[in-house]
Amino acid sequence: MVFQGFDLFPWRTTLGNVEFGLELLETPLSKGERLDRARYYIELVGLRGFEDVYPFQLSGGMQQRVGIARALAIHPEILLMDEPFGALDVQTRDLLQDELLRILDRDKKTALFVTHSIEEAIYLADRIIVFSARPARIQLTLEVPFPRPRTDELKTSPEFLEIRHAIWERLKGQVHD
Repeated sequence: MVFQGFDLFPWRTTLGNVEFGLELLETPLSKGERLDRARYYIELVGLRGFEDVYPFQLSGGMQQRVGIARALAIHPEILLMDEPFGALDVQTRDLLQDELLRILDRDKKTALFVTHSIEEAIYLADRIIVFSARPARIQLTLEVPFPRPRTDELKTSPEFLEIRHAIWERLKGQVHD
């Protein structure tokens, strides 16, 4: 699970945070196996060289990368992501979206990704499920027709903007103060 808040342990380094889930596995790994796997995922998310750094010494984007590495390190069948980029600035968010797509494609992982951003949903998803306002009900299920790999240019394509408009039209009547 990757949360909106980074939820890292402040007393643990990057390496220690990524190792945490590995320490709790039902089938224990040796210390060497844990370290090797943690280092692999730290490198995968682009944080090599920051293994011995504490969360307060990392930017928000780097902290979220630690959270993603921690979640991936336990080899989940499904990665649950609850607005993981919601607290980040736009540039970092865009970079991490691309990074996430690269990792999910490379490792053939499935992610259930919750977001309030229509653009983010279209860019990252193969299928979008739109919920209504309270009480939440499935309002629309949409297959995203774009092949992978995806690039930033997709976000300005007429097809992308058409899907964005259709989702927004469905949602905008539900926006309340």
